[in-house]
Amino acid sequence: MPTSLRFRLACALALLMYGALSAARADLVRLKNGGSIAADSWVEKDGMVIIHQGDRSIQVPRADVAEIIKQPAVPTSPATGKVEGPVGVTRPPAQPPAPGNAPAAPGIAPPAADISPEEAKRLIEDLKRRVRDLPMARATNERKLVLLLTRLGGEAYRRRDYDQARARFQEALGVDEHNAGAQFGLAACYLAQGQDIYARSTLERALIDHPKDPDLLALMGEVYYGQERPEDAISAWQQAFAIRPDQVVRERIDKVQRELSIDHDYRRSDAAHFTIKYDGERAGPDLSREIGDYLEGQFSDLVQRFDYYPRQAIIVFLYPRQQFYDATQAGHDVTGLFDGKIRVPCGGLKQLDRESRAVLLHELAHAFITGKSGGQAPRWLQEGLAQKVEGLTTSDADGAALAREFEDRNRAGAEWGTAFSYPSSLSFVEHLERTLGFHRLVDILGAMGDGSTVDEAFETVGRYTLQELRRSWGEDLARRHLH
Repeated sequence: MPTSLRFRLACALALLMYGALSAARADLVRLKNGGSIAADSWVEKDGMVIIHQGDRSIQVPRADVAEIIKQPAVPTSPATGKVEGPVGVTRPPAQPPAPGNAPAAPGIAPPAADISPEEAKRLIEDLKRRVRDLPMARATNERKLVLLLTRLGGEAYRRRDYDQARARFQEALGVDEHNAGAQFGLAACYLAQGQDIYARSTLERALIDHPKDPDLLALMGEVYYGQERPEDAISAWQQAFAIRPDQVVRERIDKVQRELSIDHDYRRSDAAHFTIKYDGERAGPDLSREIGDYLEGQFSDLVQRFDYYPRQAIIVFLYPRQQFYDATQAGHDVTGLFDGKIRVPCGGLKQLDRESRAVLLHELAHAFITGKSGGQAPRWLQEGLAQKVEGLTTSDADGAALAREFEDRNRAGAEWGTAFSYPSSLSFVEHLERTLGFHRLVDILGAMGDGSTVDEAFETVGRYTLQELRRSWGEDLARRHLH
């Protein structure tokens, strides 16, 4: 079972990039696992905290939230758009030259979020003409052009249109190859698309130009962490924090230092698609090899089922039981999780048994679901699909209990099907598969990865609203289990 919001693009990169594109205000939702999420706004509903960031929403179980720190609006300068005066450490990092937050160049206003493609093309062509035809004002018009391109890149990034965003940032770098905002944006796009090698090379070049830029350093920390270089990640974050203290970066440092204190001397074995790290004193190479062989055997099947091929090796941590809970801060009922890396407690396991195979397959499914959806699949869909892949089916007892709940809520005129539980997630996904087909569920995940909200993805690809699908699920449960 994952804490999907700990997926590193949702908990770290999203904060960094979103800070570059938003106004200087955000409440901070602090998670019990040490992560934090900046929120434009948030509401509590049915045991979930629904966090809004621009045009995207993230759902977190209320039980996973340690506290919500409300941050007052911070005044900005109308002249520069920069934050005025002292601000609290809970705000997202300011992005002085980062995409979408650079001060407007004289004579050109920042484009609106809903600027049409035709208007954007006209503005770009006009500035290119000025650069070409007005040599005395070339430097000024180049600055305006770079600002416009990075703003457009930032807006495309917020829509999760990473190809378009990357093209804008690359075009900006074609005008000014040393522009920190475009370098940051390009690296962020690569990282969001799982191309860590390109993200790292982009940031290495950027840090030659801007060695003291805290945002570039913080993003480099994320790249190092994803490449399983925790010492380098901590070093990059510490440099960023020394330049500009920030609570989010501080929490990243603390989290990885805690993990490193536990797994710093773990052994490593590599398979074709996996990097496995394990406590050599309690889990020998034979178990690591057996787990690697099992995961490799499941990999090709999941590639076909989800029409998705991970770009990077999937990192798997095998912990002694107590070290698992110390490293992840998970509850003792958790048998495994995926937070961008698969983490499972192996205890005194000497060879794979049925239960451990199920846990590994469940968490591996989360890696594919997260990758296919760009980290946007809601918890109920994540868990329903992962249980389905694991081979679980809804029992008659669970089906009957859900059917009675549907009829009770239906008679009361209350909302049905939005509260999370593992049995309800599995049952709903089973109904969706019967109604839409598994292939269409995969297409819905893909639509989320391409920038659609959960509701939009179901309505446009599934041809039904979620409300309609939940209603038909409840009616089907009642028909099969009660009538």
